[in-house]
Amino acid sequence: MTWVAWRVQRSQLLATVGVLLALATWLLVTGLVMGHSQTWKYWTDGDIYVLYVLPGVLGLSLGVPLIAGESSLGTDRLAWTQSTTRMRWLATRLFVDGVIIVVFGAVLTLITQWWTGTVAISASTQSGGFSGIHVQPEAFDITGLVVVGYTLFAFFLGTAIGTLIRRPGWAFAAGLPIFIAVRFFVQGLRPHLVAPAIYTSLLEKASNAVFHGWQLNLALLPANRISPPPGKTWLWWDATPAFSACSDKVASNAAYMHCVALAHVHYVFQYQPESHYWPLQGVETLIFLALGVLLFGLTVIKVKRWRI
Repeated sequence: MTWVAWRVQRSQLLATVGVLLALATWLLVTGLVMGHSQTWKYWTDGDIYVLYVLPGVLGLSLGVPLIAGESSLGTDRLAWTQSTTRMRWLATRLFVDGVIIVVFGAVLTLITQWWTGTVAISASTQSGGFSGIHVQPEAFDITGLVVVGYTLFAFFLGTAIGTLIRRPGWAFAAGLPIFIAVRFFVQGLRPHLVAPAIYTSLLEKASNAVFHGWQLNLALLPANRISPPPGKTWLWWDATPAFSACSDKVASNAAYMHCVALAHVHYVFQYQPESHYWPLQGVETLIFLALGVLLFGLTVIKVKRWRI
């Protein structure tokens, strides 16, 4: 059964290996040019969107044909009429492809982890001390454990949709927007998956921890508060009319500090520090693995109910 599973999806697996090799070559070339401004341009100009969508494409490409491909050809029924049970057939296919998905995800993680570290070093030499970028969204989504979580989720999503639609092309077309929507939804939850840190200052000047972390919110609040008052949001800026009236007329830092003291206000920064990188990675990965388990259950139920 393992040999059959490999033979059935050999073309997809070889194509996936080719994509990873091409990506690794591109990242190696750009990453080794550490002192060149073009290296950092790949990062800041958004020219690396392929790294964000690749886990979904890889997972769906291997997950969709797992059942939909065999169903469209009728080879699943041929296997079930032999000595192989449905659950053994399904378990073998999922195990073989699941192991391959984990390996691909791990390789992709190692490549991007090295590359983002390289461009961070490159940026450090250009900006005079920049470091610690992995907790920020630009790097978070393409490094660490979440890459494996995204890829496995996409794999089980493709498998589940394939059992429902049974047409590989249509299943892939349906799975991609669902994968993207779930990614955006969980990304919206990310700031609150681990309790954020708070930094307060009398001036609108962040500490190094905030600068090197992921700043979520900034507000001018009463001195006795570290979060907006009830009914207000972080976008609420005018903590007190008295401060606004005073600060609009100042011409020096000393006068500005006088306004701060007079109005009893301070700046509050809410952020995720670099030390929260791995806790956030762990929680988000568990979310996608849990979703993958639910999709696996849906696949098993659907396959059991199929009629030969």
